[in-house]
Amino acid sequence: MTGAKDRSGGARFTLRQLEYFVAVAEAGTVTAAAEQVHLSQSAMSTALADLEHVLGVQLLVRHHARGVTLTPSGEELLISARQLLRQAGDLDSSAHSLGEDLVGRVRLGCFAILSPYLLPPLLAAVEDEMPGLEVEPIEEPLDGVEKGLREGRFEVALTYDLGLGDGIERTQLLKIRPHALLASSHRLGTAESVRLAELADEPFVLLDLPHSRDYFRAAFTAAGVQPQIRYRTRSAETARALVGRGLGWSLLNLRPTNNQSVEGRRVVAKDLTDIVPALTVVLARAAGVRLTRRAAALETVARRVLTHQQIGTTETG
Repeated sequence: MTGAKDRSGGARFTLRQLEYFVAVAEAGTVTAAAEQVHLSQSAMSTALADLEHVLGVQLLVRHHARGVTLTPSGEELLISARQLLRQAGDLDSSAHSLGEDLVGRVRLGCFAILSPYLLPPLLAAVEDEMPGLEVEPIEEPLDGVEKGLREGRFEVALTYDLGLGDGIERTQLLKIRPHALLASSHRLGTAESVRLAELADEPFVLLDLPHSRDYFRAAFTAAGVQPQIRYRTRSAETARALVGRGLGWSLLNLRPTNNQSVEGRRVVAKDLTDIVPALTVVLARAAGVRLTRRAAALETVARRVLTHQQIGTTETG
């Protein structure tokens, strides 16, 4: 899509119009977007109509009492508009902070399973070192992280290197090997390590998330084991709680520093003697997109702080 220009070669749409367009796309309704940016609904509608007129394309489909949806042209513009608004904000903060600390907001995507382990130390380091930088964490499922990067909803993300397609750049932070999680009263509860075959006939609690489930199944296949799946859950904490109750055992990567479930029941993590590939935690970004100074600074802190986090049996990257 090419932007409409005046005879002098400059674009005839404004950053404010793009800001309103992004607000409507994210809110889903003109009314909600107008409230967010403190504008009347009629003024918002006029600004959007003017933007469509200047560009010569329809960006939104208005549905009576059901909000709006983006046309293909609107979806294309949304990605570019988010990038342009971020760069404009970066330029503005640079001009106002020459010789001063970095200021402004940056959106950080994070795979929700990793959030409790990675966000607290990272956000604490940012507040300590760059108090003017406001990080807005956005927790997503694994597929949502990639989608958010491609759509420009956030610039960088913390996630596993699972299911990320072409066009996503990764910087490795650390690798986490899986472990077997058992109730403390389990017959192997005092063993130093375990083999998957030793647990094959016992009820299994599967962390049933897209890509993650395939990773665990591949581990069992490599070991020649068919797990006896009794429970499936999308929450690692639920898996730990079920194990704590003695309702099965589980295979997980992330390992809290305490050895209790949310109910206070004791669980034990056992290293595997099986050769199972580690999961790689990465900083991800859309390829070919220049990061703002704020996002680049956040990446620098993340690389320094998170490569030393003990969130399982790790290998630093």
